[in-house]
Amino acid sequence: RLVCLGGQRRRFVMKELPPLVLLEEMPGRDSTEKWRLYLDCIYEVFCCEVANAQLKFRGLPVRCRYHEPYDGKHFSFWHLISEGRIEEDRTPDLERCCRIKWIGWIIGNADDSVLIRSWETERSTRRGRRTRIPLWLYSEDYVVILEKRANFYLLITSYCVLPGQKKKFEKEWADWIAYKAEAAGKAASDAPFTHGE
Repeated sequence: RLVCLGGQRRRFVMKELPPLVLLEEMPGRDSTEKWRLYLDCIYEVFCCEVANAQLKFRGLPVRCRYHEPYDGKHFSFWHLISEGRIEEDRTPDLERCCRIKWIGWIIGNADDSVLIRSWETERSTRRGRRTRIPLWLYSEDYVVILEKRANFYLLITSYCVLPGQKKKFEKEWADWIAYKAEAAGKAASDAPFTHGE
């Protein structure tokens, strides 16, 4: 898969996304065996390219949430590949599973504003208000969500963006751009005036 970028003043660029990891490409005699091998495969990707990859965002480390492992695998892995509001009742989501290689790639390319739209937004969580940072690969409608902490960023989740969510994201992103432009304008107007020599 290729992400194609272009614009009037920007030369045409192509950045290759990592390939999808597909269940149907797994060896195995039946779906049960394929699924077991698939889980092991995508878990290995998670460990190598996310949990142990020493990812950084804005110069700070990106960490996975620590909980007791479930079924021998990191808690964050299960959260990243499944869906559902109640943690204990989440079910695997093949759309999330097959995009496991995209998580580290998106974080690594997050400073490319042509490729990834990012902004800060306040969210209510069980632990109170938190600053969340969506990293939206909008050409593919896929997002990685980070949470700002004192000296690191916490990887919260990642998922395919649905049409209703897309409208919300577009509004949040546009509001963020307007906010940044207003803040930059205010900073410029507050700067002391100096005469040239």
